[in-house]
Amino acid sequence: MTISAGAPGAAATYETDVLVVGGGIAGLSAAVSARQAGAAVILIEKAPPAGRGGNTRFADAQMRFPHEADEFGARDYSVEDMFEDLMRISRGRANEVLVRTLCENARETAEWLTQMGLEWELGYPHTAGYRRSPKAGGQGLVDLLYRRLEGLGGVVSYETGAVDLIGNPDGSIAGVRARSAEGLTDIYAKGGVILACGGFQANVEMRVRYLGRFADSLILRGSRYNTGEGLRMAIDAGAQPAGQWGDYHSAVLDARSPKIECGVTALYNYQMGIFIDRAGKRFLDEGEDFRDHTYVKFSKFIVEQAGGEAWCLFDQKAYQREEFARAWRPVGPPVEAGTMKEMAEKMDLPAENLMDTVANFNAAIQPGEYDLDRLDGKRTLGITPAKSNWALPIDSPPYIAIPVTGGITFTFGGIKCDTKARVIDTRGQVMDGLYAAGEPMGEIFYYNYPGASSVIRGAVFGKIAGADAAARA
Repeated sequence: MTISAGAPGAAATYETDVLVVGGGIAGLSAAVSARQAGAAVILIEKAPPAGRGGNTRFADAQMRFPHEADEFGARDYSVEDMFEDLMRISRGRANEVLVRTLCENARETAEWLTQMGLEWELGYPHTAGYRRSPKAGGQGLVDLLYRRLEGLGGVVSYETGAVDLIGNPDGSIAGVRARSAEGLTDIYAKGGVILACGGFQANVEMRVRYLGRFADSLILRGSRYNTGEGLRMAIDAGAQPAGQWGDYHSAVLDARSPKIECGVTALYNYQMGIFIDRAGKRFLDEGEDFRDHTYVKFSKFIVEQAGGEAWCLFDQKAYQREEFARAWRPVGPPVEAGTMKEMAEKMDLPAENLMDTVANFNAAIQPGEYDLDRLDGKRTLGITPAKSNWALPIDSPPYIAIPVTGGITFTFGGIKCDTKARVIDTRGQVMDGLYAAGEPMGEIFYYNYPGASSVIRGAVFGKIAGADAAARA
């Protein structure tokens, strides 16, 4: 890294080989990868040190990747299995080439993280065993990678937010103008700029503009610093918008969660019970598919179709299961009652409606073997909505309930990239010197979200971008 007198309008000018914007999993993977390839690296992070890490900091950071069956109950999960899951859940709209690149590199990238000292444990239960979780969670993951980056000689500049891209006369990207404690600072990068600074989920104006008026009150699960500047800068410079700008990742959250940076306050065990709306009635098929393939879809349904708040209701058959506590993170104790009438009073719901709903649900349940590790076909018959799998009577008091809503994790809209994470412009050509990894990359997720695939996406394409930018330098 070199420093010189500031260019016009800049307090100082720096030069490096690779500049990374954003310090979550995608940015850290890019920066470490570039340093391992021998490039000088500066990573700028808008947050102060205590707030670093982007959305990854607030996540469990569980990751899906192909692997063989093991003693922990995982079944074989191949590259093709992962590819088919991601394409099916996107309804075929995801960019097949990008998705295949992700699936083919996921395991090697997980092993790369392991080589840097990441320790793993099993992910949430009832996910067919394809996900693993960092033992120290997302916070531990980003802290590990910051230590590795600094140990390799990478430079991190905190409280430094990108303002605009700097272009060369030939149209390539030369660097970034940033706002820091020094004032406006220009940072030039010979190999390239890697945008890894998140989506626009923390920007209320952009949320309402692209998602709809309901989005102004969404609980923000992750970083307050992901406000969309990277996307705006890239598009202003000619990058091609791509992906589903009108949709987002969410989760079924405890409705009592903090309104910003709430982290993991999600219920991932709702398939063991039933959802109840404010009228005291069920409103969706809780057993439609595995939890990993429905939790985002259901949370958005609660926000957009069920009035923004509902309840998740269980009995003791669910509550006493060993894995129940591993799959929820409520922020407070559940509501508990010995009868449905008492429960309705505590939930402030019409008692007759709730009692009828539960009675009708119980009466509609068909025989079958209950097995949360597969789509067991244990279903209801003759009620709407049905419960297609995992239907057990709600009949073992005391009953418990948690108020639930949906929040926002990250936005799906991004910019178009190729398999080397190079940004594509509106002419369909590569924008030399500009890369995107993680949430700024579009065309991966549509409508719904396959659980445990975002952190691994950031790591895979960050690693690819860092290596390519280093080679270009």
